Amino acid sequence: MPIAIGDIHGCLTPLRLLIDRLPPDETLIFLGDYIDRGPDSVGVLHYLQRLTRERPCRFLLGNHEDLMLKAIEAGRHIGTWLMNGGTATIRSYGLEPGEWMHSLERGAFLEQDRAFVVGLELYVEDEATIFVHAGIDPNIPEMALQERETLLWIRERFFRAASAWEGKEIVFGHTPTLLMGLPHGEIFQKGKLYGIDTGCVYGGVLTALHSRTHEIFQEPSDFSYR
Repeated sequence: MPIAIGDIHGCLTPLRLLIDRLPPDETLIFLGDYIDRGPDSVGVLHYLQRLTRERPCRFLLGNHEDLMLKAIEAGRHIGTWLMNGGTATIRSYGLEPGEWMHSLERGAFLEQDRAFVVGLELYVEDEATIFVHAGIDPNIPEMALQERETLLWIRERFFRAASAWEGKEIVFGHTPTLLMGLPHGEIFQKGKLYGIDTGCVYGGVLTALHSRTHEIFQEPSDFSYR
């Protein structure tokens, strides 16, 4: 049965420790935002790709991976990505952002990891649960009709509708639960919605949630982004 893992944001050490504690025979579904802000984005990407050789994994696209791809493809997106933590990712690849942004080969640093990032899924749905990075438009129950930007970016309009949602359970990340007014490290749970971005990159914890038993696994962060 799937176990979902929340936003990692370059925090490799708690990720490795958390994975070591999870049941080895369960599929892992990562909810996106593997990069930016934290200390080792490239290390996280390489670790996740190695992990696929050890156990079943599925990986969702987060808005931060999407920002990176857009910045590589079009210069007008560079500033937005760097201001949202992309500077840390560039530096984790051994580059300086100022030099990188003026390079004619902006995508060269991602060559080894590009296939992985481009292949990230927008959502995973099984018979009982929807796994998505940010959330869904609660007025559109059919996942195939959801807009891409909604799946990557939606916040309040989604989780504030939790009490009215009657569909499958939804496990999501994207919005740190501290921003929802919850105590440090606590997941969001209301109705059939489970928010598991518990702010690892901000000195919180990295959270995994078993989608059937709802058992929670957490690993404290060793980093705090400011």
